[in-house]
Amino acid sequence: MKVEITIGEITKLLTRTKVEEGALVTTLQLQARIPVPDIARILNLQRQGAPIFVVIGSPQGALDLNIQEDQKK
Repeated sequence: MKVEITIGEITKLLTRTKVEEGALVTTLQLQARIPVPDIARILNLQRQGAPIFVVIGSPQGALDLNIQEDQKK
């Protein structure tokens, strides 16, 4: 069963990127007002070890970048 949790407004979004084992790894940190039932769902997914994905969107996307990895070595 697919579970979707929508967080309507995110504030204080921070990102940190580093290289680990030759790959970029980014940590996202944010603040948001999330209803208690949604927090419970997130915690339950973590406890179950379920795969979790994130979709980030904006109603105000002024510029969309198309970034592709260079395969030349």
